[in-house]
Amino acid sequence: MGARSMPSTLNDADNPRHVPMASGKSVQPQASPVAIGPPRGRAMLQWEGKQAPQQVIAPPAIQLEAHRALAAEREAGEPAWDAPADETTAEDPSNRLFYGDNKAVLAHLLRPPPHGPGLGGQVRLIYIDPPFDSGSDYTRKIRLRTGRRPVVGEQVQYGDRWPGDSYLQFMYERLLLLRELLAEDGSIWVHCDYRQVHRLHLLLEEVFGPENYLNTIAWRSQVARGAKVNAFYFPFSTQYIEIFAKNRAAPTLWQPQKKRLIFTRRQAAARFMEDERGFFRTSDPGTYSFARLKALHAEGRLYAPYGGDIIVDEKQRRVYASNGGNIGVKYYLTDLGDGRYAVERGVDNLWDDIPGLGTTPGEDVGYPTQKTEALLRRIIAASTRPGDLVLDCFVGSGTSVVVAQKMGRRWIAADLNYGAIQTTRQRLQRLGAAPGGRPTPGFTLWQVGEPPPPASEPAGTAVDLEIRRRAGEDGQTASHWVEVRIRDYRTDALAAWLRSHPRPDWRALVDAVEIDMAYDGQIFRSCLVDVPAHRRAQVSGLYRLPAAPHPTVVAVRITDIYGHETLVTRTV
Repeated sequence: MGARSMPSTLNDADNPRHVPMASGKSVQPQASPVAIGPPRGRAMLQWEGKQAPQQVIAPPAIQLEAHRALAAEREAGEPAWDAPADETTAEDPSNRLFYGDNKAVLAHLLRPPPHGPGLGGQVRLIYIDPPFDSGSDYTRKIRLRTGRRPVVGEQVQYGDRWPGDSYLQFMYERLLLLRELLAEDGSIWVHCDYRQVHRLHLLLEEVFGPENYLNTIAWRSQVARGAKVNAFYFPFSTQYIEIFAKNRAAPTLWQPQKKRLIFTRRQAAARFMEDERGFFRTSDPGTYSFARLKALHAEGRLYAPYGGDIIVDEKQRRVYASNGGNIGVKYYLTDLGDGRYAVERGVDNLWDDIPGLGTTPGEDVGYPTQKTEALLRRIIAASTRPGDLVLDCFVGSGTSVVVAQKMGRRWIAADLNYGAIQTTRQRLQRLGAAPGGRPTPGFTLWQVGEPPPPASEPAGTAVDLEIRRRAGEDGQTASHWVEVRIRDYRTDALAAWLRSHPRPDWRALVDAVEIDMAYDGQIFRSCLVDVPAHRRAQVSGLYRLPAAPHPTVVAVRITDIYGHETLVTRTV
């Protein structure tokens, strides 16, 4: 994937050419400046070249794609389809994926109508997982979609190298823009690690004000294994999430969270007490009234230490233990009926109950630095309500927006790496119908500014496919159905690997097939997506879709395992 490879397009005459997806777009609005307010706190950090921008140029956004809600219930692995989509209006800010520099994207989001959505003060949650200043290049392994998933190459997704103090200036400018987008009762969660957490905290204090600091989450992202166990001065096993409010006095939206812990009978017996009703823990009754304590005793939920009994003294209106010591309120574990027991506890700022990707490999989409869905689920649940707007301008693997969509939140996301855009798009397309058969909301893809050129020229590709009208069930020739049949797909990128290996089935090279049944040459509107959910699963290659009775341009886009996109169009 990496930097964007412009899709190779085959027209009706089968002449390959390289064009941007938005080619042919007519008059575009001009760039304009967007004002930025000053920092709210004291300047605790100084660096070479530090400058708080007073305004940022907001370039126009060009729509590239529209992906409708695909609600058709289907068997696992089947492609989903729907009727051709109408163009999303410029006024609808929901569920948008932006390709471009996030500084330009954030400025565009602040740009007032009619040339921008004007989202200042409307985002309830901002979650960002920015570069960590690790000094590394992050790569992904390219694997065939077949049995043992052999590795056929490696590709750099992004570099995390920052000369001098450029990292601090980079983050400073974006935090100032993010503050303008955040709602008064919203919060920003900045994910980082030991390398920059201390500096980012001071930056956040300067931008948002120290009075708006909420907490710092320590997340155990991995369990040290192998040589890491003996790391010099302990392994680095935690990452950090700095949380700040826009205006803590608003007050900031907060929904307390619970975590569920599961124990075997042996584990429960070692950690909890047990009576005839089951395993339990105790808690000090605190300021409970006499009446409340009597009620708890009647329910069998008061504990007396040292083998004593609970004494209820009506005359003195007190409840106490016969053998001394403090009474406790019993809280029973839930018996799950299979030899396991569950207990709910409040969540504090040490998150060691949510595993990292290393212990949840089923979620792994092959994108470096991917975060788990459980982590984002807790963050979104704690800081938003259904229908709220979530923003992630370093979307990476797309976990934040996938979870937001599953939880009924609206979202906006951005990334400068086209590999991240492709990964996020495919993950959203795999969602299909939401639980209960409700349509999963659609989304649009936009380009802002001029993203960087591809890291390397895209490899040559060859597609053998047929697009034609087919007779309907009544046998009439004036059919309203179109059949797309892909017979073969080849890419020169696999040439080196093929010198020592047999050529695989073409489906092993393809990550996704999408079809637009009324392509206008400007915006690709998918009405069919075939994006296999499992890593070894393969696309179908044969599709039958309803079509308009009049001639239409059918566009088929094939995305291969290298991230190359090939667009084939036919008029039928």
